[in-house]
Amino acid sequence: MFNTTIGQPAEGDSYFKRDKLDLLFWKYIDKGTHLLISAPRRIGKTSFLKSIVQQNSSKCMVKYHTTESINKSNEFFKRLYKSYLEEISTNQSLWEQAIALVKKNEIKKLSTGGIELGSTELNYYEEFKRVVEKVPVNKKIVFIIDEFSETLENIINGFGDESGRNFLHQNRELRQDDSIKNQITFVYSGSIGLGNIAERIDASKIINDIKDFSIPVLTEPEAHSLIELILDDSKIKFSDIDKDYFLQRIKWYIPYYIQIILDEIENQLIAESANEITAENIDQAFDDALAIRNYFEHWSTRLRTALKGDDYSYAKEVLSLISKSESGLSKTDLLDQSYKINVDDHQNIIRTLEYDGYIHLIDSTHYVFNSPLLKIWWERNISI
Repeated sequence: MFNTTIGQPAEGDSYFKRDKLDLLFWKYIDKGTHLLISAPRRIGKTSFLKSIVQQNSSKCMVKYHTTESINKSNEFFKRLYKSYLEEISTNQSLWEQAIALVKKNEIKKLSTGGIELGSTELNYYEEFKRVVEKVPVNKKIVFIIDEFSETLENIINGFGDESGRNFLHQNRELRQDDSIKNQITFVYSGSIGLGNIAERIDASKIINDIKDFSIPVLTEPEAHSLIELILDDSKIKFSDIDKDYFLQRIKWYIPYYIQIILDEIENQLIAESANEITAENIDQAFDDALAIRNYFEHWSTRLRTALKGDDYSYAKEVLSLISKSESGLSKTDLLDQSYKINVDDHQNIIRTLEYDGYIHLIDSTHYVFNSPLLKIWWERNISI
């Protein structure tokens, strides 16, 4: 069977390791640099972050949290506070210091499964700062906050732009606090571009101390290596010529597209009792994948979640026009379309589409779809 992973982060033997990316990540962490993980959707961002968690480091402890469902700043800092307490609870001396600091009845339960906090309503931002300052750990902690930008978006949607700016200010103050920054490094990531959200609420300066860390699409040699990893134990024949044809059709080398097409190819081989991948299998797999809405529906759903009203209408119309064009859509066309739909900041919307992996600019003049697969699917299913 093929070693494909679809819909869930690839872990263990299924994860395609990118050594140079790991080295670059740890270089910045060793310097105490706070990072913003930047990557298009479905490129393997979460898989990369979870692989970092599994790597041993003599210098630091990595704590991974996903905060997509959090919609209050106090709940966010409560998560960090609890995680920090759980870390120091493994050291008796540190734990005794912490117990002397925490509020009465705050620790409801301590077990091997972690800490259960009481129902006491506290300012967890201040409590987190206090316990980190007063009870420093023996090893630096790297807090990986996945879906951080979704948390910010939730706060803005629920409480307004000012609350979003305040949330960003609180996080910045943690990063800038001398007694904290020597103990904790923050790594943020999200499916929404944090920079785009910050710009929209006039808060770009608040995050200018975070280093952008980009996860690029696979190079062609890496794409070949991923194919080998997926087919490793299958004993399926796949000639170099057909591999090149496969990648030519994929065009945009992200693990997700490689995985879903190979999975569809495997289905064919099983049905035909065949043991060799041909160009005909590849073509059929593309047709089969395009017929499965679940493979692509999240791209459309993502827009409906991230953009509202006229902004959503503009993004949808732009993508529809690009999907119908061989040469793409010019910057002038984008501006004209913004006048028709009456959006205030069309450039921010375009940057969102770029960040999320829908489109990119070619020859500094025209926007085109990154993926031929998504382009065809969008034209067939979304365009009017």
